[in-house]
Amino acid sequence: MRIWLVSLATVLMAGCGGGGSDAGGGSPAEAAAKVCEEHAVAQLDGKLHEMDVAALAASMRDAEEGTKFLTAPIVIEPGLASETKQVVECTVRFNDGQAAPEIIRFVFNW
Repeated sequence: MRIWLVSLATVLMAGCGGGGSDAGGGSPAEAAAKVCEEHAVAQLDGKLHEMDVAALAASMRDAEEGTKFLTAPIVIEPGLASETKQVVECTVRFNDGQAAPEIIRFVFNW
């Protein structure tokens, strides 16, 4: 039940948060962080997690071939015996005519 509530809250918060420039003035870093967070949620398949999306956005820097690199810590299943701490590494590319950046590379770095 707890995981379901956290997943529901994450979906609702993502729907209310700022998006890319077409969604009311969000910065490119916020748009990239949102896409990376959504990808992390999909990879975690409903597992409880904690990640500072603002820190993920603040970490954005230029990478090779016009891409952007973002990284931030993530705690998977916080407070449980199976808790693990990892680092999300996400590379995105902004393309003209697309509302959101595309994920080029995404890993959980153990």
